[in-house]
Amino acid sequence: MRLALVGASVMLVGLSVTACGGASSDADKDEFCDAWKNTSQVALDSGDFDKMKEAYEDAFDVGTPEDIGDDAREGFEVMKDQVDDVDSEDDLEDFDEPDEDDAKKVTKFQEYLAEECGDALTPDIETPDGMPSDLPSNLPSEMPTELPSELPSAG
Repeated sequence: MRLALVGASVMLVGLSVTACGGASSDADKDEFCDAWKNTSQVALDSGDFDKMKEAYEDAFDVGTPEDIGDDAREGFEVMKDQVDDVDSEDDLEDFDEPDEDDAKKVTKFQEYLAEECGDALTPDIETPDGMPSDLPSNLPSEMPTELPSELPSAG
């Protein structure tokens, strides 16, 4: 169930329709990144559709920083309109694929978000009790590094 709700969260971000304006275009970049991180955090922590929708609405209310490109801003607006139209998980099933132009704009917004916010978008994940938090990230491997690039043929 939780996986399905996280999938719904991803769909909320990826869906699109025609754009219209309204949100701020001079948002503080830190506030912008924090708001989008919160969308991931809410999806991870609760998976509740209504809480996820509220987190997205909050992110859209923040707006975008003024250095965002026109296509990326339009992609933001496309996503905002789509999320505004979704009132339940069932509504996600009724949407058609976006047209090519809108899909490209949404991609531009997602690229902007990744470039500008990067690691700031990663939700906070608690380390399970008893798990050391200082594990090395580059562990040695027993796997050979020189593997053959061709397999013998059967014939």
